[in-house]
Amino acid sequence: MKIIGLTGGIGSGKSTVSSYLVKLGIPCFDADESSRAAVRKGSACLQKIVEFFGPACLLETGELNRPWVADRVFHDHVLLKQYEKIVQDQVLADKQQFLKEQKERGTHAVVLDVPLLIECGWYKEVDSVWLVSVPREVQVRRAMLRDHASEETVTARINSQMSLTEKEKFADVVIDNSGTIENTQKQVMEQLRQMGIKI
Repeated sequence: MKIIGLTGGIGSGKSTVSSYLVKLGIPCFDADESSRAAVRKGSACLQKIVEFFGPACLLETGELNRPWVADRVFHDHVLLKQYEKIVQDQVLADKQQFLKEQKERGTHAVVLDVPLLIECGWYKEVDSVWLVSVPREVQVRRAMLRDHASEETVTARINSQMSLTEKEKFADVVIDNSGTIENTQKQVMEQLRQMGIKI
């Protein structure tokens, strides 16, 4: 089973590529969705967070009080690391379960859609690292439109992440997503062909 590790930065269009791969019938593990599910009401992961922070981290509805947690962790690096570890351990378990199920089904190729693929070291476990990239000005413009955010806010978020230029050093494939959707899809098909993945 071939494993493609898909990554990119804010506004690079990673979800455009992952959606197309899913449309082509390639199963995709979405790390963002997994981390959101990890802290849903009633989850084992949320219970661990409550044990760590105390009941004050919950809303009256029993859901995670995200602003409360954010306020605590972003002012305390140690707390942030511990909180991230609780969530990341769950995402890692979900990923392993996904790969196990797909292997048992005889799936010939899968995608791990992970924004922090390189930062968390998962890039070492895939057959090919695909980076979706665009020029910085395109990245800023698209993120502003998508998130209805100011240029200053978007730039600060981009600056807090590993740059696309830095990520390119780890990539086996760079998908240039600055043109048309058709052009991006053409690049995807070509890379799948080179990997011997039949659609």
